[in-house]
Amino acid sequence: MTRTLEDVLHGVTGVWEGTYAHHNPDGTLIEKYASRQETRLIGEEWYERIIYTREGKEPEILDFRAKVRGNDMLFEDDNFMGRTHIVDEQTLIFPYFWKQNPDRTILETIHNLTGDYRTRVWQTFEHGVIVKLTLIEERRIPKDSPAAHITEWF
Repeated sequence: MTRTLEDVLHGVTGVWEGTYAHHNPDGTLIEKYASRQETRLIGEEWYERIIYTREGKEPEILDFRAKVRGNDMLFEDDNFMGRTHIVDEQTLIFPYFWKQNPDRTILETIHNLTGDYRTRVWQTFEHGVIVKLTLIEERRIPKDSPAAHITEWF
């Protein structure tokens, strides 16, 4: 049985914690830091909050909303544009860009290896040339854990 994007999204909602590691195209590490991603799907509405925690800095919080339409999910607001596509039951592709910098595009590959472990890779391009790779490794917090509490922000 083929799963729909909505099925896949329901399977990955919750709280994910992990690390982001940014690299130059030659593999040199630029920066590595912790992250927390809170996601939920209510009807056709996707809500996502990402909290980046860099040592010695205030947490950076980004909030996103999207609409699920069939096997696509559209993110669009005043600053951001992207569309998630289902590849197979474990893999999503998410090309996106920030509207204030349309020459910088990112292609994200999301690979859900198990129900509670996933990897993501960002390929960042400027003017069609790769400038950065980001490797993300995350584990889902068990739903019955106090750490799995999702902040009410929407």
